[in-house]
Amino acid sequence: MARSVEFNECEIIEKAMNVFWEKGYHGTSMQDLVDAMQINRSSLYNTIGDKHALFIKCVTSYAEVGFRETQEKITKEKSALQALINIIRDKAAWVVDCEKGCLGIKTIFEIAPEDVEVRKVLSKNSERYLQMLSDVIQKAIDDKELDGSEDASLLAEYIMTTFTGWKQAFILNQDPIIIKKMSEYLIKSITRK
Repeated sequence: MARSVEFNECEIIEKAMNVFWEKGYHGTSMQDLVDAMQINRSSLYNTIGDKHALFIKCVTSYAEVGFRETQEKITKEKSALQALINIIRDKAAWVVDCEKGCLGIKTIFEIAPEDVEVRKVLSKNSERYLQMLSDVIQKAIDDKELDGSEDASLLAEYIMTTFTGWKQAFILNQDPIIIKKMSEYLIKSITRK
């Protein structure tokens, strides 16, 4: 029985996430959420809490799914360098293909500056992703696939910041070719020994 409730909660969170993604936190009303989730207000308050608690769950779930997908791709690849190249190319493709944008980036700019709890969730998720990326880079360095003088943590931070810049560039210019070129340039610049 508990498993069924958990499954339903996952569905509800995904539906709510789509509303927040489309309208933003401030633009989303409780009525928007209950309509999208097809539950009554009291059920929402009793199972999850208020709009803010639901939003925290949505942002956490969004980050967790992205983290797990990337981690799975890394473990399937024998070469750490190839895993890193795949991450970069996947992110470039996602920047172009994802019509909704990045919920994390939207959240950073919309409410993270004023909301300490949201900022903590986003920081924790960013740290996890950075550590995962840094570990892949360090393995590539240890395996002599990347230059041994590189600082894995700094390179991971640089790559993550670059991903954010790509999203901004695509929003402004809508040019998928330039995003692909930038991703290949990034790969070329970090693979030089």
